[in-house]
Amino acid sequence: MIWFKQLASVGLILGATLASADESGLRQRLVAEDGWVGYHVPIVAGSGAPCCYSNGLGGMKKSRCDLDTRTGTFVSNDSASGSSDELSVYWHVGNGKPDKLRAFAADCPVSSRENIRWIDPVDAKDSVATTAAWIGSAVGNGDSMELAALALQAEASATAALASFAAPEKPVEMRKDAIFWLGQARGHEGAGIVEKFASSDPSADLREHAVFSLSQSREEDAYERVRNVSRKDASGEVRSKALFWMAQMKDPRAAADIGDALSSETSDEVREQAVFALSQLDGRGATSALINVVRGDYPRSVKEKALFWLAQTGTDEAMAFLDQVLTK
Repeated sequence: MIWFKQLASVGLILGATLASADESGLRQRLVAEDGWVGYHVPIVAGSGAPCCYSNGLGGMKKSRCDLDTRTGTFVSNDSASGSSDELSVYWHVGNGKPDKLRAFAADCPVSSRENIRWIDPVDAKDSVATTAAWIGSAVGNGDSMELAALALQAEASATAALASFAAPEKPVEMRKDAIFWLGQARGHEGAGIVEKFASSDPSADLREHAVFSLSQSREEDAYERVRNVSRKDASGEVRSKALFWMAQMKDPRAAADIGDALSSETSDEVREQAVFALSQLDGRGATSALINVVRGDYPRSVKEKALFWLAQTGTDEAMAFLDQVLTK
Protein backbone atom coordinates (compact mmCIF):
# COMPACT_ATOMS: atom_id res chain seq x y z
CA MET A 1 0.00 0.00 0.00
CA ILE A 2 1.09 3.58 -0.68
CA TRP A 3 1.13 4.56 2.98
CA PHE A 4 3.39 1.65 3.93
CA LYS A 5 5.77 2.57 1.12
CA GLN A 6 5.91 6.13 2.44
CA LEU A 7 6.58 4.84 5.94
CA ALA A 8 9.36 2.62 4.64
CA SER A 9 11.03 5.55 2.89
CA VAL A 10 10.78 7.63 6.05
CA GLY A 11 12.42 4.74 7.90
CA LEU A 12 15.31 4.66 5.41
CA ILE A 13 15.91 8.40 5.81
CA LEU A 14 15.61 8.16 9.59
CA GLY A 15 17.88 5.14 9.66
CA ALA A 16 20.59 7.01 7.79
CA THR A 17 20.33 9.87 10.26
CA LEU A 18 20.43 7.59 13.27
CA ALA A 19 23.38 5.63 11.92
CA SER A 20 25.48 8.77 12.02
CA ALA A 21 24.07 9.68 15.44
CA ASP A 22 25.30 6.34 16.76
CA GLU A 23 28.81 7.82 16.69
CA SER A 24 27.65 11.13 18.15
CA GLY A 25 29.24 12.96 21.00
CA LEU A 26 26.48 11.69 23.27
CA ARG A 27 27.38 8.06 22.61
CA GLN A 28 31.02 8.81 23.34
CA ARG A 29 30.02 10.41 26.64
CA LEU A 30 27.86 7.42 27.52
CA VAL A 31 30.61 4.84 27.02
CA ALA A 32 33.36 6.82 28.75
CA GLU A 33 33.01 4.55 31.80
CA ASP A 34 31.25 1.27 32.55
CA GLY A 35 28.24 1.36 34.89
CA TRP A 36 24.98 3.30 35.02
CA VAL A 37 24.92 6.73 33.42
CA GLY A 38 21.97 9.10 33.38
CA TYR A 39 20.75 12.41 32.04
CA HIS A 40 17.57 14.47 31.86
CA VAL A 41 15.46 15.56 28.88
CA PRO A 42 11.95 17.08 28.70
CA ILE A 43 9.18 14.52 29.22
CA VAL A 44 6.28 14.27 26.79
CA ALA A 45 3.22 16.22 27.93
CA GLY A 46 0.41 14.23 29.53
CA SER A 47 2.53 11.18 30.30
CA GLY A 48 1.47 11.07 33.93
CA ALA A 49 4.19 9.84 36.23
CA PRO A 50 6.15 6.95 34.67
CA CYS A 51 7.57 5.07 37.63
CA CYS A 52 7.30 1.78 39.50
CA TYR A 53 4.15 1.35 41.59
CA SER A 54 2.86 -0.92 44.31
CA ASN A 55 -0.53 -1.37 45.90
CA GLY A 56 -0.95 0.41 49.19
CA LEU A 57 -3.54 2.09 51.36
CA GLY A 58 -5.40 4.54 49.18
CA GLY A 59 -4.39 2.90 45.90
CA MET A 60 -1.24 2.75 43.80
CA LYS A 61 1.85 4.28 45.40
CA LYS A 62 5.20 5.09 43.87
CA SER A 63 7.89 2.62 44.82
CA ARG A 64 11.60 2.58 44.19
CA CYS A 65 12.66 1.27 40.78
CA ASP A 66 15.61 -1.12 40.80
CA LEU A 67 17.71 -0.40 37.72
CA ASP A 68 19.48 -3.74 38.01
CA THR A 69 16.29 -5.77 37.48
CA ARG A 70 13.71 -5.68 34.71
CA THR A 71 11.19 -3.74 36.77
CA GLY A 72 8.46 -2.44 34.49
CA THR A 73 7.50 1.12 33.75
CA PHE A 74 3.98 2.08 34.73
CA VAL A 75 2.52 5.23 33.20
CA SER A 76 -0.02 6.68 35.60
CA ASN A 77 -2.89 9.00 34.71
CA ASP A 78 -3.62 9.60 38.39
CA SER A 79 -2.88 13.25 39.11
CA ALA A 80 -2.45 12.34 42.78
CA SER A 81 0.70 10.48 41.80
CA GLY A 82 2.36 13.72 40.81
CA SER A 83 4.34 14.37 37.68
CA SER A 84 7.60 15.86 36.53
CA ASP A 85 8.47 17.95 33.50
CA GLU A 86 11.67 15.97 33.03
CA LEU A 87 12.46 12.39 32.10
CA SER A 88 15.47 10.60 33.57
CA VAL A 89 17.07 8.38 30.95
CA TYR A 90 19.35 5.65 32.33
CA TRP A 91 21.87 3.70 30.27
CA HIS A 92 23.96 0.84 31.53
CA VAL A 93 27.39 0.45 29.94
CA GLY A 94 29.35 -2.79 30.07
CA ASN A 95 32.68 -3.47 28.37
CA GLY A 96 32.52 -0.06 26.76
CA LYS A 97 29.07 -0.58 25.16
CA PRO A 98 25.51 0.34 26.21
CA ASP A 99 23.61 -2.83 27.14
CA LYS A 100 20.51 -1.65 29.05
CA LEU A 101 18.11 1.27 28.76
CA ARG A 102 15.52 2.55 31.24
CA ALA A 103 13.53 5.77 31.61
CA PHE A 104 11.39 7.13 34.45
CA ALA A 105 10.02 10.49 35.53
CA ALA A 106 12.76 12.58 37.11
CA ASP A 107 11.01 12.48 40.50
CA CYS A 108 10.75 8.67 40.44
CA PRO A 109 13.06 7.12 43.07
CA VAL A 110 15.59 4.61 41.70
CA SER A 111 18.24 2.36 43.17
CA SER A 112 21.21 0.45 41.83
CA ARG A 113 24.17 -1.54 43.09
CA GLU A 114 26.35 0.97 41.24
CA ASN A 115 26.60 4.72 41.49
CA ILE A 116 24.90 6.64 38.68
CA ARG A 117 27.16 8.91 36.65
CA TRP A 118 25.22 11.99 35.49
CA ILE A 119 26.22 13.70 32.23
CA ASP A 120 23.75 16.61 31.99
CA PRO A 121 23.14 18.64 29.94
CA VAL A 122 22.19 16.52 26.92
CA ASP A 123 20.62 17.76 23.68
CA ALA A 124 17.10 16.32 23.30
CA LYS A 125 17.54 15.55 19.59
CA ASP A 126 20.80 13.74 20.26
CA SER A 127 19.06 11.70 22.94
CA VAL A 128 16.27 10.60 20.57
CA ALA A 129 18.70 9.77 17.77
CA THR A 130 21.02 7.78 20.02
CA THR A 131 18.13 5.98 21.73
CA ALA A 132 16.52 5.00 18.43
CA ALA A 133 19.82 3.90 16.91
CA TRP A 134 20.54 1.66 19.88
CA ILE A 135 17.04 0.11 19.89
CA GLY A 136 17.47 -0.68 16.21
CA SER A 137 20.89 -2.25 16.74
CA ALA A 138 21.69 -5.87 17.42
CA VAL A 139 22.22 -5.02 21.10
CA GLY A 140 18.85 -3.42 21.73
CA ASN A 141 15.93 -5.77 22.33
CA GLY A 142 13.30 -3.36 21.02
CA ASP A 143 11.05 -4.37 23.91
CA SER A 144 8.34 -2.25 25.52
CA MET A 145 10.62 -0.73 28.16
CA GLU A 146 13.15 0.43 25.58
CA LEU A 147 10.44 1.81 23.31
CA ALA A 148 8.90 3.58 26.31
CA ALA A 149 12.24 5.32 26.89
CA LEU A 150 11.95 6.66 23.35
CA ALA A 151 8.23 7.46 23.42
CA LEU A 152 8.37 9.44 26.67
CA GLN A 153 10.90 11.94 25.34
CA ALA A 154 9.16 15.19 24.40
CA GLU A 155 11.41 15.87 21.40
CA ALA A 156 9.23 15.82 18.26
CA SER A 157 11.55 13.53 16.30
CA ALA A 158 10.72 10.70 18.73
CA THR A 159 7.37 10.20 16.95
CA ALA A 160 8.97 9.40 13.59
CA ALA A 161 11.59 7.25 15.28
CA LEU A 162 8.90 5.28 17.09
CA ALA A 163 6.87 4.91 13.89
CA SER A 164 9.91 3.36 12.19
CA PHE A 165 9.75 0.49 14.70
CA ALA A 166 6.08 -0.10 13.81
CA ALA A 167 6.87 -0.54 10.12
CA PRO A 168 5.72 -3.80 8.41
CA GLU A 169 9.22 -5.24 8.10
CA LYS A 170 9.83 -5.14 11.87
CA PRO A 171 9.16 -8.11 14.21
CA VAL A 172 5.49 -8.36 15.20
CA GLU A 173 6.01 -7.85 18.94
CA MET A 174 8.19 -4.80 18.32
CA ARG A 175 5.51 -3.41 16.01
CA LYS A 176 2.82 -3.93 18.63
CA ASP A 177 4.87 -2.26 21.37
CA ALA A 178 5.70 0.67 19.12
CA ILE A 179 2.05 1.09 18.10
CA PHE A 180 1.00 1.00 21.76
CA TRP A 181 3.41 3.78 22.69
CA LEU A 182 2.46 5.85 19.66
CA GLY A 183 -1.12 5.84 20.94
CA GLN A 184 -0.21 6.17 24.59
CA ALA A 185 2.35 8.96 24.46
CA ARG A 186 2.68 10.68 21.09
CA GLY A 187 -0.46 12.81 20.99
CA HIS A 188 -2.39 13.72 17.86
CA GLU A 189 0.35 12.75 15.42
CA GLY A 190 0.85 9.40 17.11
CA ALA A 191 -2.90 8.68 17.09
CA GLY A 192 -3.01 9.43 13.37
CA ILE A 193 -0.24 6.92 12.69
CA VAL A 194 -1.96 4.27 14.82
CA GLU A 195 -5.25 4.87 13.02
CA LYS A 196 -3.58 4.13 9.70
CA PHE A 197 -2.37 0.80 11.03
CA ALA A 198 -5.83 0.13 12.47
CA SER A 199 -7.51 0.78 9.15
CA SER A 200 -5.08 -0.59 6.58
CA ASP A 201 -2.58 -3.12 7.98
CA PRO A 202 -2.95 -6.50 6.22
CA SER A 203 -2.89 -8.35 9.57
CA ALA A 204 -6.22 -8.48 11.40
CA ASP A 205 -4.36 -9.30 14.61
CA LEU A 206 -2.28 -6.15 14.33
CA ARG A 207 -5.35 -4.07 13.44
CA GLU A 208 -7.00 -5.35 16.63
CA HIS A 209 -3.97 -4.25 18.63
CA ALA A 210 -3.96 -0.86 16.92
CA VAL A 211 -7.63 -0.36 17.87
CA PHE A 212 -6.76 -1.09 21.49
CA SER A 213 -3.89 1.40 21.29
CA LEU A 214 -6.24 4.05 19.88
CA SER A 215 -8.60 3.46 22.78
CA GLN A 216 -5.76 4.34 25.16
CA SER A 217 -5.03 7.65 23.44
CA ARG A 218 -5.85 10.84 25.32
CA GLU A 219 -6.71 12.66 22.09
CA GLU A 220 -10.20 14.12 21.89
CA ASP A 221 -10.98 12.35 18.63
CA ALA A 222 -9.74 8.93 19.75
CA TYR A 223 -13.30 7.67 20.18
CA GLU A 224 -14.27 8.68 16.64
CA ARG A 225 -11.21 6.89 15.28
CA VAL A 226 -12.17 3.66 17.06
CA ARG A 227 -15.79 4.02 15.95
CA ASN A 228 -14.70 4.34 12.32
CA VAL A 229 -12.92 1.00 12.57
CA SER A 230 -16.03 -0.61 14.11
CA ARG A 231 -18.01 0.42 11.04
CA LYS A 232 -15.56 -0.24 8.23
CA ASP A 233 -13.15 -3.08 9.02
CA ALA A 234 -13.54 -6.19 6.88
CA SER A 235 -12.87 -8.50 9.84
CA GLY A 236 -15.74 -9.25 12.20
CA GLU A 237 -13.25 -9.91 14.99
CA VAL A 238 -11.72 -6.44 14.57
CA ARG A 239 -15.14 -4.80 14.49
CA SER A 240 -16.09 -6.68 17.65
CA LYS A 241 -12.95 -5.52 19.46
CA ALA A 242 -13.59 -1.94 18.35
CA LEU A 243 -17.11 -2.08 19.83
CA PHE A 244 -15.71 -3.47 23.08
CA TRP A 245 -13.16 -0.67 23.40
CA MET A 246 -15.78 1.94 22.55
CA ALA A 247 -17.69 0.76 25.62
CA GLN A 248 -14.53 1.09 27.74
CA MET A 249 -13.76 4.66 26.66
CA LYS A 250 -16.48 6.28 28.83
CA ASP A 251 -17.83 8.28 25.89
CA PRO A 252 -21.51 9.25 26.21
CA ARG A 253 -22.12 8.29 22.57
CA ALA A 254 -21.06 4.66 23.04
CA ALA A 255 -24.47 3.19 23.95
CA ALA A 256 -26.19 4.67 20.91
CA ASP A 257 -23.32 3.83 18.55
CA ILE A 258 -23.12 0.22 19.70
CA GLY A 259 -26.91 0.01 19.38
CA ASP A 260 -26.60 1.24 15.80
CA ALA A 261 -24.06 -1.51 15.15
CA LEU A 262 -26.59 -4.06 16.38
CA SER A 263 -29.04 -2.79 13.77
CA SER A 264 -26.61 -2.63 10.86
CA GLU A 265 -24.37 -5.66 11.47
CA THR A 266 -24.83 -8.75 9.31
CA SER A 267 -22.57 -10.98 11.40
CA ASP A 268 -24.24 -12.94 14.22
CA GLU A 269 -20.94 -13.15 16.09
CA VAL A 270 -20.37 -9.39 15.92
CA ARG A 271 -23.93 -8.74 17.12
CA GLU A 272 -23.32 -11.01 20.09
CA GLN A 273 -20.11 -9.18 20.87
CA ALA A 274 -21.93 -5.86 20.56
CA VAL A 275 -24.37 -6.98 23.25
CA PHE A 276 -21.42 -7.94 25.45
CA ALA A 277 -19.89 -4.51 24.79
CA LEU A 278 -23.11 -2.88 26.03
CA SER A 279 -22.77 -4.88 29.25
CA GLN A 280 -19.39 -3.20 29.80
CA LEU A 281 -20.78 0.32 29.91
CA ASP A 282 -20.43 2.18 33.18
CA GLY A 283 -23.06 2.13 35.90
CA ARG A 284 -26.71 2.23 34.90
CA GLY A 285 -25.70 2.74 31.29
CA ALA A 286 -25.23 -1.00 30.79
CA THR A 287 -28.59 -1.88 32.32
CA SER A 288 -30.51 0.71 30.32
CA ALA A 289 -28.80 -0.23 27.06
CA LEU A 290 -29.47 -3.95 27.52
CA ILE A 291 -33.13 -3.35 28.41
CA ASN A 292 -33.47 -1.31 25.21
CA VAL A 293 -32.12 -4.29 23.25
CA VAL A 294 -34.65 -6.67 24.81
CA ARG A 295 -37.46 -4.25 23.98
CA GLY A 296 -36.15 -3.40 20.53
CA ASP A 297 -36.57 -4.94 17.10
CA TYR A 298 -33.64 -7.37 17.18
CA PRO A 299 -33.25 -11.08 16.42
CA ARG A 300 -34.23 -13.50 19.18
CA SER A 301 -30.63 -14.63 19.68
CA VAL A 302 -29.56 -11.03 20.33
CA LYS A 303 -32.31 -10.56 22.90
CA GLU A 304 -31.33 -13.78 24.63
CA LYS A 305 -27.76 -12.51 24.99
CA ALA A 306 -29.06 -9.21 26.34
CA LEU A 307 -31.15 -11.03 28.95
CA PHE A 308 -28.13 -13.08 29.97
CA TRP A 309 -25.92 -10.03 30.46
CA LEU A 310 -28.72 -8.18 32.23
CA ALA A 311 -28.77 -10.93 34.84
CA GLN A 312 -25.00 -10.59 35.22
CA THR A 313 -25.22 -6.88 36.03
CA GLY A 314 -27.16 -7.63 39.20
CA THR A 315 -28.57 -4.10 39.42
CA ASP A 316 -31.97 -3.50 41.04
CA GLU A 317 -33.27 -2.10 37.76
CA ALA A 318 -32.12 -5.20 35.86
CA MET A 319 -33.68 -7.57 38.41
CA ALA A 320 -36.98 -5.69 38.36
CA PHE A 321 -37.07 -5.85 34.56
CA LEU A 322 -36.28 -9.57 34.54
CA ASP A 323 -39.10 -10.15 37.03
CA GLN A 324 -41.49 -8.39 34.63
CA VAL A 325 -40.29 -10.51 31.71
CA LEU A 326 -40.64 -13.76 33.66
CA THR A 327 -44.17 -13.00 34.87
CA LYS A 328 -45.51 -12.30 31.38
